[in-house]
Amino acid sequence: MKAKPVTMRDVARRLGVSQSTVSLALNNSPLLPPTTRETVKRVAGELGYRVHPYVSALMRSRRPSRAPVSRPVLALINTLPARTAWRNSSTGNLKYMLLGAERQALERNYQTCEFWLHEPELSHERLSDILRARGIVGMLIGPSSDLYLDLKLKWEFFSAVRLGSTRFTPALHRVVNDHFVTAGLAVRQCFELGYRRPGLVIRTALSVGHERRWEAGAEMAARDLPGLSLVPTLLMDDESDARQFSRWYHQYRPDVMLDGSERTALRHARSMGLKVPLEVGVASLSAPQLGGDLSGTYQHGEAMGVAATNLLISLIERHETGIPALPVTQSTGSIWNPGTTVRTVWSSGAA
Repeated sequence: MKAKPVTMRDVARRLGVSQSTVSLALNNSPLLPPTTRETVKRVAGELGYRVHPYVSALMRSRRPSRAPVSRPVLALINTLPARTAWRNSSTGNLKYMLLGAERQALERNYQTCEFWLHEPELSHERLSDILRARGIVGMLIGPSSDLYLDLKLKWEFFSAVRLGSTRFTPALHRVVNDHFVTAGLAVRQCFELGYRRPGLVIRTALSVGHERRWEAGAEMAARDLPGLSLVPTLLMDDESDARQFSRWYHQYRPDVMLDGSERTALRHARSMGLKVPLEVGVASLSAPQLGGDLSGTYQHGEAMGVAATNLLISLIERHETGIPALPVTQSTGSIWNPGTTVRTVWSSGAA
């Protein structure tokens, strides 16, 4: 005979509490102390109680929020220096992250509302209160131009996911491009074209923020490619420093430059009078679009926005709020864009 399934009422009886207390605890409600939530979860597990995912989803959809809306809202947190900097970013990858997030939220029947982190006289505590007053429990934190970012929001009330690789406090779940794989892809593609002396050009802050993964990916790829010699990386504190760029180029003579930015290396090469790609190739590690003129790896910002939104919604629907004990990083790949700034090099070792 099949055992009768354990109910929420059974858990409440064992603990001597109400069913509503059990429900709040199993839904990670910040209205209960952490010790109470953990005790309820432990006893529920010991009794074998399991929440049916479909029933849980139905109850969430029927439960009114503090500020009822036709569809639940996701907060998109713009961390960049200007109010419109994310939406109007000159960097295609950043802009497409936002578009991907908005489109996927709509696909999943959520609304989105953008908030600027640096709004005058808006403290992190006040922003938390505004989100709660609007019934918003999920936030997607956009990429930052800062190397370090310290947020002091009331995390216990929110599910949160961040985009990008800024050194972030506290550590949250995040979605980021796999920079190691991206750099390796660029090196191998250039090798197949005949380039043998690639050199990376990276802004120092980006290199640190990405945990040197571009350099590591390029070096590992180079080890497996016979005849390829990776020249020393140019790390630039100031991307506009033409003298530093010129000294590096004339000292090492790379036949193709792998640029951590969209067009920094291309601009410097052309200002020096170099013919691209006849004299030197240029491939961006952040090519702005597929089918565009700039050769390199397309990080597909829209796919990153989609992945981050799906991750956030999964946290919301599991009632996972607060700072995670073990943050998860999801990495997305890149696609090679042939472009027009590299070419097939017929004679080995020369561009």
